[in-house]
Amino acid sequence: MALPKPLWQVKEPQKTYDAVIIGGGLHGLAAAYYLAKDHKIKKVAVLERRYLGFGGSGRNTEVIRANQRAPEILPLYVQSNELWNDLSAELEFNLMVWMKGLVGLAHSEAGLNAMRMRHETQTRMGIENHILTPEELKKLVPALDVSAKAAIPIAGGYFNPPAGQVRHDAGVWGFSKGCYRVGVDLCPGVEVTDIHVKGGKVTGVDTSKGPVSAPIVHMAPGGYSSAVAKLAGLTLPVVTLPLQAMVTEPLRPFLDQVVVDELYFCYLHQTLKGDLVMGAHLDPWQSFKLYNTYEFASEQAYFVLQMFPELAPVKLMRSWSGLCDMTVDGCPIMGSTEIAGLFVDAGWGYFGFKSAPGCGKNLAALMATGECPENIKSLGIDRFYEGQFVPEVYIARS
Repeated sequence: MALPKPLWQVKEPQKTYDAVIIGGGLHGLAAAYYLAKDHKIKKVAVLERRYLGFGGSGRNTEVIRANQRAPEILPLYVQSNELWNDLSAELEFNLMVWMKGLVGLAHSEAGLNAMRMRHETQTRMGIENHILTPEELKKLVPALDVSAKAAIPIAGGYFNPPAGQVRHDAGVWGFSKGCYRVGVDLCPGVEVTDIHVKGGKVTGVDTSKGPVSAPIVHMAPGGYSSAVAKLAGLTLPVVTLPLQAMVTEPLRPFLDQVVVDELYFCYLHQTLKGDLVMGAHLDPWQSFKLYNTYEFASEQAYFVLQMFPELAPVKLMRSWSGLCDMTVDGCPIMGSTEIAGLFVDAGWGYFGFKSAPGCGKNLAALMATGECPENIKSLGIDRFYEGQFVPEVYIARS
């Protein structure tokens, strides 16, 4: 009996490439895939210190959406949503995309006013979004407690239909398959130890498997972006913060949307398997450690029970954590650097997963053509030194 054909194969890095991608998560894999597919740059390597999808791509809560505040970043999320919806067919791999919509909750008039501001921005940009009363929220999410008995009653909220979930590991596997199919070398277990710069231009990298020369190097290592950038002598305006999440035992289906409470800032959704995936805010201290705390789990449980009191008997099955690099204005850094041929995709906080396809497609276009796509023109690193911040109020708050 013949063995099934592998979806992808890993390789040892060659000595020379047209482009090297540092980071084997969704952003790095997407950039490599679109470089080879859209721009026919076939000699591309993805170098990953651990395994493909080790970082934030394998440690997230799977939500995709396009409901931020800043008009500079919204088109990129819209583009990513559109790409996610087509990628299962394109990659010939089921990414388990479920566009079920997102419900946001407010507990005060001030919270509702903030939602109305975002609603106006999104509506003007053609993104469907609806402001709802507590009664309308109850019809949409019957299990939600909108009564006056709640500790802080719900004052209203919104429904954002272009939102949902993508199975995170399926995304990694699908892009890995796509990269392999278009000729990209996938090289897990290869750590980049130095980035070579000569005469203001990048010339390649040193790795745990020896030197690799390339005129294009793209840094997409997620929470480790600041450490990798230092290899080239660059200081990124980011901090790395831990983010925790948890999941319950499987339950009968009762929740058809992603639900976000913007006062408590916690969110949850129910997967196809029936378990509830829950997340919250970044931990307020810098760290490169992965850990889980009782304090997070107990606080998160309290917040969720304010929305859904009937979940009190449900058992928590496991929790996990990841690393998020965050910029001061809450928006990412994407584009070229002061070193010719060196590109960066960093500072995504907890919004990197949803943006992965759009980031990969836009960075691939920039690297291949030298022309910066419109959707990332406002996100360059120079904005921090030119007073051109992109004030993503929603990201900074949440």
